[in-house]
Amino acid sequence: MTAWTQAAGLVGCAILAGGMSALFHPSSPPWYEVEDSGAQRNRISVSQALALEEKGRVVWIDARTRSEYDASHVSGAILLNVEEWADLMFAHQIDLQEAYGIPVIVYCSGGGCERSAEIAQRLRELIGLDPVYVLDGDWQELMEKRHASEQRDEESRAES
Repeated sequence: MTAWTQAAGLVGCAILAGGMSALFHPSSPPWYEVEDSGAQRNRISVSQALALEEKGRVVWIDARTRSEYDASHVSGAILLNVEEWADLMFAHQIDLQEAYGIPVIVYCSGGGCERSAEIAQRLRELIGLDPVYVLDGDWQELMEKRHASEQRDEESRAES
């Protein structure tokens, strides 16, 4: 037997032993798929979004359909959805150019809505905006908390 054959046999045995150990060892970690950490890094909760907004200017992007946007939306939000991407990009190009370096938060119907993640990815990759966050929660919850915060501010101003 040549040295190369012996080396290949030893490497093969080591790989087999390692694989068997990983599969059958009693204290091996469970095998499961881990969610993409990059996608998690770009998510922002309602409370984090409000705190970011209190620190300074935030650009809000509504990724829902035009009819949903027309019914109600975050004040000052820009409509930018998948269905009308090209037309809306052209219509809002100046607003988006001014958004460089400013936090952008994209929202849609709720926490499980994938439209906002797709729009956020397009804004990052095609336009080069950064940071772009996806609201992890319901935008209506954001509106309620924002309204409650504004009422508290008005009450504190009235008292002083």
